[in-house]
Amino acid sequence: MSTTTARALEPQPVVPDLRAVALNLAARGWPVFPVRPGAKKPPVFKRWPDHASTGPARIHQWWDQDPARNVAIATGPAGLCVIDLDPRHMNPPATGFTDALTRLTTRSTAPPPVTWTVATPHGWHLYYQAPDTPRLPCTIGRLADGIDTRSHGGYIIAPGSRTRRGDYAVVADHPVADLPTEFVALLTPPPPPPASRLPATATHPDAYLAAILAGEAHLVTTARVHLRNHTLFRSALVLGRLVAADEISEHQAHTVLSDAAAVHVGVEGFTSGEADRTIANGLRYSRSRPRYLQR
Repeated sequence: MSTTTARALEPQPVVPDLRAVALNLAARGWPVFPVRPGAKKPPVFKRWPDHASTGPARIHQWWDQDPARNVAIATGPAGLCVIDLDPRHMNPPATGFTDALTRLTTRSTAPPPVTWTVATPHGWHLYYQAPDTPRLPCTIGRLADGIDTRSHGGYIIAPGSRTRRGDYAVVADHPVADLPTEFVALLTPPPPPPASRLPATATHPDAYLAAILAGEAHLVTTARVHLRNHTLFRSALVLGRLVAADEISEHQAHTVLSDAAAVHVGVEGFTSGEADRTIANGLRYSRSRPRYLQR
């Protein structure tokens, strides 16, 4: 038998029909959008939340343009909360799916219900139906080390997609279960303060201080995508010095910056959790350098 014949008889890797993947997910009511071939970011569209769709005509158009595009699901509009288990970032690193699931179980009184599960290049995605209210954000490490979530403001790469680091594949084809109420409570953002949530820049009586707050908020809101984290961190340093001098409260500084950064959430993978972490780091690093305003 020739080498060529022998190779022909070997099982060949199955190349997924990513157009069909997108159409099947859309038929579930999950808005999808294309991601660059072989990658999990960035999306093809900068403002992907405005483009995610369940419409077959639009999906055909996207994959007519490039059949190799990966598929992403907009988790918030899909009504999903996807728990992302990454054993590499657990402490200590998990040794497999059962071990990783055990880390999640430590945050609840019962094991999480069996649900639709996808293997990722580095872990697993557990798909759960999110409640209509409260509106759950994306989180990083809130449930435990190495356990993130994707819901409103986020997206996940769909099974069938392929990357250089590995592929995404369904490993448990169960119905999507409801997110346990214990996890809903853990992932619910804290309630707003009882006072009116007008921007802090509009409620402070000191015009000079209000101008500083408005200026930093403007810098964050208008930052370019590749500079937004740097800009947000720099603005957190500026406002952190005012916090250290008791010119404003930490809550007020965080509110100004998180409200300003909200425009970036959902754009090219940016999450509210990432914004909160950047703000917290900037405020913390400024504690030893108070800035007192002359009045």
